[in-house]
Amino acid sequence: MSEQVNNSKNQKGATAREVCIHIARELSTLVKHTLGPNGLDNMLVDTAGDSVITNDGATIIQQSAIDHAVAKIIMNVAKTQDELCFDGTTSSLILTGEMMEQGAELLKDKVHPTKIALGFLMAALKAEELLLDMGMEVNEEMLNLAAQTAMTGKSAESDKEHLANICVEVAMAAPIEDITIVQRPNGKVQESTAIAGLLIDGEKLDHAMPDAVEDPKIGLIAADIDIPDYAQQLNVQLSDNSGVKDFIDSRNAQLVEIGERLKETGMNVLFCSREVHPAIIEHLASNNIYAVRRVRRSDMEALSKATNARIVMNIDTFSNKDLGSAGLLEEVTIGERPMIKLTGTPNKSTVSVLVRAPTEHVVAEIKRAFDDAIGVVSIAYEDKSVLPGGGAPYMQLSTKLKEFASTVGGREQMAVEAFANALEVIPKTLAENSGLDPIDAMIALRKAHTEEDGWKYGVNVNDGSATNMLDEGVIEPKRVVAQAIRSAADISAQLMRIQLITTAKPVSEIGDDDFKF
Repeated sequence: MSEQVNNSKNQKGATAREVCIHIARELSTLVKHTLGPNGLDNMLVDTAGDSVITNDGATIIQQSAIDHAVAKIIMNVAKTQDELCFDGTTSSLILTGEMMEQGAELLKDKVHPTKIALGFLMAALKAEELLLDMGMEVNEEMLNLAAQTAMTGKSAESDKEHLANICVEVAMAAPIEDITIVQRPNGKVQESTAIAGLLIDGEKLDHAMPDAVEDPKIGLIAADIDIPDYAQQLNVQLSDNSGVKDFIDSRNAQLVEIGERLKETGMNVLFCSREVHPAIIEHLASNNIYAVRRVRRSDMEALSKATNARIVMNIDTFSNKDLGSAGLLEEVTIGERPMIKLTGTPNKSTVSVLVRAPTEHVVAEIKRAFDDAIGVVSIAYEDKSVLPGGGAPYMQLSTKLKEFASTVGGREQMAVEAFANALEVIPKTLAENSGLDPIDAMIALRKAHTEEDGWKYGVNVNDGSATNMLDEGVIEPKRVVAQAIRSAADISAQLMRIQLITTAKPVSEIGDDDFKF
């Protein structure tokens, strides 16, 4: 893709619009085979030889070495889908690729790009309107089925019932931003569990520190706990050994003073995102203070929210007003390594999930599947509305949009029809990825969607027939479908309007423009 040449229409080679269509097609091909319960995986290998095996569209796009301006724009479709809906990234990319393909056919028929873009946006708005009349209210069973659907076709599928139960339990207990997910290999997936509290991947810095702290007073410091850097850069000239001893004693006294100041705040648990000097670690241990270093930023933020502790950037300003609290902190061994468990936090909605699996690669993929599932359950619980899966809503929208197209005047009608045809790519791809004849599957599905309850029918990936997806327990949130269609329509319309790609000048640095600083 990076070798494509962007030329104007007056030059030989690919036009800018052809480049956009080509790249959209290539990105769609990158993830198309991963869609559905019978989708296959991608192996992503970096320059160091480390690999990731996944069929998660967001992960594939995020970690693939893709460097092209148009590709980055299209990749934002997947990013937006993942951030807002936690699932449907593969569908959104496939839809974008197919809409661009349909647009390319319209261009061959001399339909103007602005007419195509307008027709796509008209169709997207109509699809949103049609979606309002589709769907069902959720209950706990529906949420469980939505979680299982999100994990079907992934490494978590064999244990999806157990994981789905955890998803529903935590999603109904806490908002998605209060849920922490931790992975740990060398175990069985059935050992995955949820707790009311916080799990942090870390361990104490010294064996003399306690294994558990009741009623912990928690400090969060996002800075090196050491003598300031400027003091370490001084050139000191010493004339004898006693001077060396005095200098070392002075440094040690400074370090002890820092440790003493931390102790005087009343803190008995310390989480530091940076380094802690060994002398300070020893001082903390001798005073029975539990300490952890190199804590991830996300964990620091979760600790702050759970315990009401303030993250401090300067140890000189650290005081007892910055401390957080909890009921109990304990260090537990899970697998081969310790983990920190914090319970009784002031924020009662704090929930953590421990995901287990036999190996690093498997547990990482199961965590990705679980992330999708818990996100899907959360938005379904929030929106109170779900749809049948198996491509059913896309097929129903395609059918209705073809009827709507006849009411649209001008050449926009052709764009609306093309948009409707593009939506059929989802059920068609589900059939192809299952080794079925897509033509037969689509014929059966089109017939089913002429019936009154046809909106419930999707592709049966076992035999290619049109099946009521509600009876099969295949459920997905309405927001996933709506966002995928809207994002794909918006970006396709935008790319269709591009006539020329030129090189922009570098971004101005501060002071390089007309503003005076």
